Amino acid sequence: MSATVSRAEEVEKKFRLDVSVGGFNSADQVKSTSANRRTYFEPNGEFFDRIYDPRNDSAAFSSFGMESQLGGELTASYAFSRLFYAEASVGYRQGDVGNVEVQAQFVGTEIPITQSFNFTIFNISAGTMRQVPLQLTAGIRFRPKATFNPYICAGFGYTFNSFEASNDIDHLSRSLESSSGQFARLTGTEAGGEGFSGDATTTNLTGITVDVPDAPEWHFGGGLEYTIKSRWALYIDGRYSVYSGRFGLKVNGADELGISVPSDRRYTTDPDAFGPFGSFQITSGGLVDGGSWVPTPDAPDGTVCGATISSNCQFTGPADNVNDPGYYYVHAGKVRWDGLSLQFGFKYTF
Repeated sequence: MSATVSRAEEVEKKFRLDVSVGGFNSADQVKSTSANRRTYFEPNGEFFDRIYDPRNDSAAFSSFGMESQLGGELTASYAFSRLFYAEASVGYRQGDVGNVEVQAQFVGTEIPITQSFNFTIFNISAGTMRQVPLQLTAGIRFRPKATFNPYICAGFGYTFNSFEASNDIDHLSRSLESSSGQFARLTGTEAGGEGFSGDATTTNLTGITVDVPDAPEWHFGGGLEYTIKSRWALYIDGRYSVYSGRFGLKVNGADELGISVPSDRRYTTDPDAFGPFGSFQITSGGLVDGGSWVPTPDAPDGTVCGATISSNCQFTGPADNVNDPGYYYVHAGKVRWDGLSLQFGFKYTF
């Protein structure tokens, strides 16, 4: 009775071609600042007070950043020996960039008696990211003649990046450019703040700008090959890539519209302890359609709301395709490209 042992294809001094599919997941995100609070202490260390960011803190469950991408790779490699090899690869992947956080407290919004503010959350998809990574990699195979053959690798590369803005972000950008108003400082500390105090200076807003630089990178990782027949092997490959560039989305020339309350501690004597923090009060225009004006239940017959708003109107109606004025925050920022890729594919030995 005899038994045969499956062995890997001899690859020394041979070329191989790999085709794979998989995904890439970025490790960096910009967390929402809507649930932030700053705690104040007296110079002697005694607790003084707190100030809370006025936005709806339910937005804290979402973040701005690149979502998981799907794609594929084509790789050519050459084995200098049974153990050592070098490869060159080109890939393509794409995915969404999401959750540009817009929060608004519209003019006419009813604020519950137990609250100081009543902000509504709008999470907007920024658009679609497309990446073409080019990589040069060297690796070591640990069991070159075995069916199961683990390996490790490291190398460097360059990724070409492009971005296609979504219809929603284009609309937000145009709305910013057609709106004006002033900074509204957050006043008070207890109970999350007492209100906003508008600046006397009115300014025009500018739209969305996106920075999508091509970026060099270095990477390291490893994987496992499994020989299925002569010349053919399946494999799984995982790599972590570190990039020098960042993806950035700016609103009105900054990472955010409005100034968030930081999540930290300060002494009352610190120069920056009390801000300024606050929203942007849009008095002409608006960024999103939050509803419409409709007559109150006890309004006289024939009451007209809209262009002419009377005391018998309330802001509770359905969306009417008109952007609404109010107090606004928009939150985005910069994120690193760094992330983990995982590829599944097959290799053919020539």
